[in-house]
Amino acid sequence: PRAAEILAPTFRRFIWSAYDNLWTLVLANLVWIALSLPVVTAPAALQGSIIDASHGVGEPANTRDFFDGFRIHFKPSLTIGALTLAVFFLLWVAVDFYSHLRGTIEIPGVIVSALLIWGGLFFLLMHVHIFPLIADGERGFFQILRKSSLLVLDNIAFTLGLLIQASVVKVICVVTGAGLFLAAVSFTALLLSTGHRELLRKYRPGEIPENEPDYRTWRSIFRPWDQPKSP
Repeated sequence: PRAAEILAPTFRRFIWSAYDNLWTLVLANLVWIALSLPVVTAPAALQGSIIDASHGVGEPANTRDFFDGFRIHFKPSLTIGALTLAVFFLLWVAVDFYSHLRGTIEIPGVIVSALLIWGGLFFLLMHVHIFPLIADGERGFFQILRKSSLLVLDNIAFTLGLLIQASVVKVICVVTGAGLFLAAVSFTALLLSTGHRELLRKYRPGEIPENEPDYRTWRSIFRPWDQPKSP
């Protein structure tokens, strides 16, 4: 399937999953903020949000899922978080160094800087899949990196589109102010989990249960008591 054929149902399902589990997601976001204060626990707290959100795709979510994800995936999440900080720090130092070269090596320096920036973008795209993969049961460090990189290469348009969707959700949360504290992380986690679930249908045909038809429209947000059951 084309990227648009996966992205459209992903975002629609994200909207209604967020609507159905709003208060649980708000609570999960507040818990994430509290658990992220020590900084070192932030990656595991994010993984807890992914677990909680993944349970909210197609079924009710609860905060127990958050703490289960935090506890079970603490070590791999911490390892990925440390790697992410190290990679982006080294990329920043390297780009700054090579971009300031002068003389006969100025052009090679610019080329190397550009390649490093593209490499950093690819690594960022990998994060669209890394935490959902951990939530899906992947444990091996190199296996997670390998699978996430292959998913990006095989689904570059979808991954970029999902990253853009997640960025838009984040921007909306930041602009609203309250959304930054109440929904920014949990909504992003829900969107990534929903996208990962939809993408898995491509690789595991028949294994992922089909979504039940949802005939709700935007009017249902404001009139929840008037929800259509069929087209």
